[in-house]
Amino acid sequence: MKKTILSYLSLHLFLHAALASSSEPDWQLIKDENGIKVFTFETTDSDIVKAKAQTVIKASLERVRTTLDDIDHRHEWVPFLKVSKALSEYKNNKRIEYSHFSAPWPASDRDFVYQIELINSSDNKLVYKMFSVESELKENDNSYIRADLFESIYTLESLDSETTAVELIFHADPKGWLPNWITNIIQRVLPFKILRNLRNRLNSEVI
Repeated sequence: MKKTILSYLSLHLFLHAALASSSEPDWQLIKDENGIKVFTFETTDSDIVKAKAQTVIKASLERVRTTLDDIDHRHEWVPFLKVSKALSEYKNNKRIEYSHFSAPWPASDRDFVYQIELINSSDNKLVYKMFSVESELKENDNSYIRADLFESIYTLESLDSETTAVELIFHADPKGWLPNWITNIIQRVLPFKILRNLRNRLNSEVI
């Protein structure tokens, strides 16, 4: 009887571990340059790859957070971003935001209306999640194409008082006539440039 119970428990633990590992995305490293690693993952529900970038920044968690929260100056370090603004006040750690990105001719500019939410907050870790939402706070402008942000997650983890690990997961559909192979190039490049620019901005700030 005891042997049967042990066998059952062993099988249960094996199946649980197998299911847990199978649910984890199979991230593939595609770039490791200048202290920034970029991974991609091919999802089953979209032809657009999901990308993830990771780096370590010589700045405190609070400094990184302050820079990310400074919506009026994001255009100074986020590539192609022209305008970014809050459409609502923070409530229950979330708010609605708007971003307008420029695109080279002949492509049209893109804009996003999305919710940003602080989904994890502790002394040494912060996690922000963003995704597109429909909102009456910002009507569509026919001059732009309303893009779809499937998911964007910033994870900030304090390594010590002056060092923060930063991870960005990014998955979006710019819509319009852009073929997926061009969109996937953007997916692979944009997270790298965002974290590079964020790191450079924090390194150049006067403390």
